[in-house]
Amino acid sequence: MNDLAKAPCIKYARLRHVIRSLFFFQIRLSAAILVAALAMTVSCQKEKPVIKIGFAGGLTGRYSDLGTAGRNGVILAVEEINKAGGINGRPLELLIKDDRQDPARALEVDSELIKEGVAAIIGHMTSAMSTAVMPLINEKKTLLLSPTTSTGELTGKDDWFMRVVGTSIETPRRLADYAFGRAGTDRIAVIYDLENRAYCESYAEAFNSRFKELGGLLSSVVTYSKGDDASFEMLAMRLVSSGCSGVLVIASAIDAAMICQQIRKIEKSLPFFSSGWAMTDEFIQNGGRAVEGVVIAEFFITGSESEEYVAFKESFKNRFGAEPSFPAGYGYEAAMVLFSALSREPDPLKLKQTIVAIKRFKGLQGDFEIDSFGDAVRKLSVTKVSDGQFRTLE
Repeated sequence: MNDLAKAPCIKYARLRHVIRSLFFFQIRLSAAILVAALAMTVSCQKEKPVIKIGFAGGLTGRYSDLGTAGRNGVILAVEEINKAGGINGRPLELLIKDDRQDPARALEVDSELIKEGVAAIIGHMTSAMSTAVMPLINEKKTLLLSPTTSTGELTGKDDWFMRVVGTSIETPRRLADYAFGRAGTDRIAVIYDLENRAYCESYAEAFNSRFKELGGLLSSVVTYSKGDDASFEMLAMRLVSSGCSGVLVIASAIDAAMICQQIRKIEKSLPFFSSGWAMTDEFIQNGGRAVEGVVIAEFFITGSESEEYVAFKESFKNRFGAEPSFPAGYGYEAAMVLFSALSREPDPLKLKQTIVAIKRFKGLQGDFEIDSFGDAVRKLSVTKVSDGQFRTLE
C-alpha cells in the first residue's frame, strides 16, 4: 500500500485514539467527582460526632434481672433512634458498665463514663447504688437518669438525679390500703434486704406509717443481707411465729421467691404482699406455686394494651427473645426522655432544666410527668400473681 492509501487509515487510527482517550478521561473525571463527594460526606459526618450515652447497672449477681432488663430496654431505644437517623443527624453510642451492686464499683464505673465524655448516665437500677454515687454525680454535674431508683431519700431534692419511676413512698401506702381494706389483713410481718437499704427502709417506713393509720399492727420486722448466717428457712420461721396475718416481702425477685417458698412450707394460706422490686419473670419462674396470690402495688402494668406498649413488647421480644419486665420498660422510657431533651438542647449541663421544661412525656402505658425536682408522677396500679402471670386488679 502506498503512502496516499495509508493516510486515511492513520487519520482514523488517531481519531480512535483521541476518542478512547476522551472516554477514559471522562471515567477518571467521574471517579474523581465520586471520590470528592465521598470525601465531603465523610467530612460532614466528622462535623456531627457521636453522642455518647452511659448505662450503669447490676449486670451480674443476685440483682442482675433488674440490670440486664433495664440495659436491654435502653439498647432497644438507642437502636431505634440510630435507625431513624440519630439525634439531629448525630448517631448515639451507648457505653455499658456493670456496677456489680457494689457502691465502690458504682463510683468507679460512673467516673469512667464521665471521663469518656458521656452526655448523661442512665442508671443506676437500685436505690442503694444511686444514693452511693450522688456525691460524685453532683460534683461532676452529670445527669443521672434512673429507670428504677424509687427511694424516698432522693425525693424533692434539687440535684443532678432524675427518674422515670414513681417514688417508694406512694406504692407502699397504696399496698397498705389494699392489705388492710381489701385483703382484711390487720397484723403484718415485714422482711427486707439490707443490701438495698435506701429502697427497702423507705418502703417499709411508708407502708408501716399508712398501715398503722388504718388501724393495723406490725407483728415483726425482719432484715437480712447476703453476709448473714441466717437462712431463708430460719427467717420464715421467725415471720410466721410472730402471729402475723400477712407478710410483706421487700426484696429482689429471686430472694422474694425463696422467702415465699419457705413460708409456704410452714403456713399454706398466709397472704403475701410484695414491693414492685420483685415484679419480674424470675419471681414467678423461681417461686412457682408458692408465689400464687402475691399482691404488688406498682406503676407498671404488665398486661397493658396501650398501642405504644404493645408495639414495644413486640419489638423487645423480636430483639431479645423474651417478654419485657418493668425495668425493661422503664429503661426504654428513660432513654426516650433523655433523647427528647437532647434533641432540643445538646448541652449536657442544660439537660435537667430541659427535661423539667418539657415536663410531660409520652410513656409506654400513658403520659407521665417529671417535676422540678426530677421526680416522676405516674398512675399506680395493683397487681396479683394469678395462674403464673402478673394480672392487674385495679
